[in-house]
Amino acid sequence: MRVWIAGVFLLISANYLKAQESVIQETNPPSLKWYQIKTPHFQILYPKGFEVQAQRTANTMEQIGGPESRSLKVTPRRISIILQNQSAASNGFVTLAPWRSEFYAMPPQNYNFSGTNDWLNLLASHEYRHVVQFQRSLTGFNKYFYYLFGQQAVAGFASAAAPMWFWEGDAVATETAFTHSGRGRIPNFDLLFRSNTLEGRTFNYHKQYLRSYKDNIPDHYVLGYHMVSYLRRKTGDAAIWEKIARRAWGTPFIPFTFSNAIKKETGLYVTDLYKEMMTELTAQWKKEQQGLKLTSFEPVNSRNTKTYTDYLYPVVLEDGSVVAQKSGIGDIAQLVVLHPGREKKKFVQGPMNVTGMMSAAGSKVVWNEYRFDPRWLVRTYSVIKGYDFASKRTKEVSSRSRYSSASLSPDGRQVATVETSTDYKTRLVVIDYNNGKVIKELANPDNDFISMPKWDTDGKSVVALRTTRAGRSISRFDIQSGTSSDLLPPGPENIGYPVPFGKYIFYNSPYSGIDNIYAFDKESGKRFQVTCSRYASYNPAISADGKTIYYNEQTRDGMDVVKIKFDATAWRPLEEVSPPSFTTYQKLVDQEGRADLLDNVPSKNYPARRYHRASGMINTHSWGPYFTNSFTQAKFGFYSQDILSTTSINAGYLFDINERTGSWQAGVSYQGFYPIIDFQVLQGNRQEKTTVFDRNVKFDWKETGTSIGLRVPLVLTRSKYNTEIEISNSLGLTYVSAFENTVSKDGVLISKGKERYVPANDSLNFVFTDRVSSGQLLSNVFTATYARSLKQSRRDFNPKFGQFVTYENYSTPYGGDFNGKLWVVRGVTFFPGLFKHHSLYFRGGYQKSLLSTDLNT
Repeated sequence: MRVWIAGVFLLISANYLKAQESVIQETNPPSLKWYQIKTPHFQILYPKGFEVQAQRTANTMEQIGGPESRSLKVTPRRISIILQNQSAASNGFVTLAPWRSEFYAMPPQNYNFSGTNDWLNLLASHEYRHVVQFQRSLTGFNKYFYYLFGQQAVAGFASAAAPMWFWEGDAVATETAFTHSGRGRIPNFDLLFRSNTLEGRTFNYHKQYLRSYKDNIPDHYVLGYHMVSYLRRKTGDAAIWEKIARRAWGTPFIPFTFSNAIKKETGLYVTDLYKEMMTELTAQWKKEQQGLKLTSFEPVNSRNTKTYTDYLYPVVLEDGSVVAQKSGIGDIAQLVVLHPGREKKKFVQGPMNVTGMMSAAGSKVVWNEYRFDPRWLVRTYSVIKGYDFASKRTKEVSSRSRYSSASLSPDGRQVATVETSTDYKTRLVVIDYNNGKVIKELANPDNDFISMPKWDTDGKSVVALRTTRAGRSISRFDIQSGTSSDLLPPGPENIGYPVPFGKYIFYNSPYSGIDNIYAFDKESGKRFQVTCSRYASYNPAISADGKTIYYNEQTRDGMDVVKIKFDATAWRPLEEVSPPSFTTYQKLVDQEGRADLLDNVPSKNYPARRYHRASGMINTHSWGPYFTNSFTQAKFGFYSQDILSTTSINAGYLFDINERTGSWQAGVSYQGFYPIIDFQVLQGNRQEKTTVFDRNVKFDWKETGTSIGLRVPLVLTRSKYNTEIEISNSLGLTYVSAFENTVSKDGVLISKGKERYVPANDSLNFVFTDRVSSGQLLSNVFTATYARSLKQSRRDFNPKFGQFVTYENYSTPYGGDFNGKLWVVRGVTFFPGLFKHHSLYFRGGYQKSLLSTDLNT
């Protein structure tokens, strides 16, 4: 028997089977070979060729484990740490479901992010504190939730009980106490917080935590660090937050449990604690301002709005015009040319790799952007991008590279950059601007960290930051000979952004506790403070005639570009500059008593062996009941995901609340191949209720279904437009048996049958063309989606320009007892609206299906 049915049933069945299809995971290509090191407390997974750093990480983690756990009074269970070497992003995280941590081993070029720390050491210190926090959260009722529901429930309850500012603030406090240059020691870290406060923008706790679309407010890392460090200073108790967190995590379901826990331990609610902290910080920051002889400067950019906007990294072109990168809560990153009283937008940049620098020569400007492997989300690149203001042409100088800085030679033909290889080796490289070919590679036998290179005006040498165990120095690299020498000796000072000009090296420094611009005289060896800023000044650029210094000055509404005369007689000798008398971090360091924790890490050689993905394919992390987002289905089952994010498995009993029917369901998504393979199977009872005129109709049937499909999601972003494509196709087999209809009115049974047509009244039958009767449905579902949208600022609710198109085709080309067709096209287009953050969108769709009213089928 062959039956023609509506394509609607195909749509319903396919979505029912795919309800638990997994999301796209961030994975590596299958060609990457993995190895492992096991220590008493850690499993270190690393790609082939990364063993040196894996051994160092293993020793580092064992070294810091005890000291960093002490103040929260727990010993964390074993955790897997995955060293990712394929990404050009600098990142790290700890997560439950499944329990693991990932270190993205690409050191950042921005000196105000990592300070003078080794990147992997900083990650180890910060991320391990999150491990300790998760372990501490397993207490009281939260511990019972773990036994009942697994890791996903613990993650949810732990996050609900403690605000994000505590999680990140406590981790920043820990990295600050145990390393020589954690973020709590870097003035740029809380610059926005400090300038807001001193400008009278003293927001209440809730606005400070939740942030704003009106005002630019720092993130929860900054708020959290100051909340955590203040209470530890106030109480003198290194374990005060352990007492608070243990109370809150013990009863995570009670509203305001964290604030109540603070009240129990300190007598203050969280809002009161915040007010006390702000009172202390405001007084200290005002005291810091006393006696400053501020530099008098002339603004270069103009402001016609109070919306927080930065004009960063000023550079001077050959025609004397000044270019800056403009960005803010209402503007996406773009290059602008600054003129007196006005500015001109020239180029909107793509996905930015924030290296903390920009460079220009002639009419060209270069910077760094991210590029993506279309399929493997972990594998990313950092390329050099250029724009020529004379020809108005853009150029991607490098491709599929790992270059994380860019400095143009004076003639504009070469670019000095820093390459970090996948084995954590750093080297200074010179490439050709026109073809991207490597011209020179400078040796770095000790693998010192090189950052922020800048060409000297002679075009024969480059100055750059060099960071070693001894600290940070400024070094000169001779391009022809490949030799290098330190201009400034290494030390703990977090200097940055070196700019050579004549006999001077200008640079940023937090020497006084406030970031300012300093100069080093290569001939005399003396150092001078060039600027004295109320909040901060950065990023000097010298005019070609040597008469003007352009730089960034932090103001009430963001970073401005300003200028002063090049007058060495006005500079202040370093000996007359006083270091800060108050720091927010010293009490943390004293309480922990291990400021040298990472100075003497052992070098034990742990056994290493191959790690095969298949060995960890089944890794159950959560179990028990949960509801779908629409609250129309409830499921009781288990969930598994391997720690390399290649295999997701779920299985259990699915109850449909609307139908009041139950089914057994299982699904597997394997994402280790280029196409994602999804497999689903379902078996159970189905039911649907409807009405015909004044009669109630109920359909009951048993359904067994399975589907297998391939998906290929691709990320194609290469510019200011975020672009993605996904193509998928799945085959489905659905077997329906015991199909029955029941017709009733006012509780009185009128008829029963096994067909799709029912008596609507005494003389008329009604055919349900979108239902099936008993038989086999062989279906095919093909989908294709395309999404392209302009990147957005914080204030943009929708993109100002974009296209989103989806095509779906449901069919039965393989035979079976039922035939049907349905294809759908729908799309949305966005256009700029009437106002800056307003957009217009148009939505449309078209659907075509094959229906039949054949009563004999």
